[in-house]
Amino acid sequence: MRRWRHRKEYMPGRTRRSVRCFVVLAALLSLWFLGEEDRLVPEAVFYRPTKEVQHLIEENAARFSLSRELLQSVILAESKFDNHAISSTGAVGIMQLMPDTAEWIAGESGLPDDNLHDPEQNIPLGAWYLEYLITKYDGNLVLALAAYNAGRGNVDAWMEERGWPADYADIDGIPFPETREFVRTVIENRDWLREKNAGGA
Repeated sequence: MRRWRHRKEYMPGRTRRSVRCFVVLAALLSLWFLGEEDRLVPEAVFYRPTKEVQHLIEENAARFSLSRELLQSVILAESKFDNHAISSTGAVGIMQLMPDTAEWIAGESGLPDDNLHDPEQNIPLGAWYLEYLITKYDGNLVLALAAYNAGRGNVDAWMEERGWPADYADIDGIPFPETREFVRTVIENRDWLREKNAGGA
């Protein structure tokens, strides 16, 4: 009897320890999930354009033969739809255009570039440039997106120095970490938006 009572007296303690272990494990799993959330869940789930910006996306995607999902994903990755965004390197507006690049685009396209904070100017300029890059790199989206983020000069140098073929598709091989993440994020969000739009959600 004494041995049985002794075992019963300690069972609650063991149960409490088991519960504590379970709670700690659940907390650790939650922290891990939150830490990985940006990789498990695309940003497009959390950020959406205003109706006005959505209209500009659809209008300019059609105008420059781009998919609306791709154009929206580039804008999302660049500024999260903030038309007042200015990067540390001086890129401006919703599609984060460098002023000298915007000036070159305006000269080539005839589009206005006097107010890069205005989405009605910034989005057409960025969409024109994105279509230009896709054409320049023969439809290779990885190279076009890398050039949008890192510049044409860098991508052309990488192709020459590293022997990248025209159909290069290894995102992990892009030398700049920021550019790798940009290309991967744009493609992931584009794919998610495609599935969402196809499902009518």
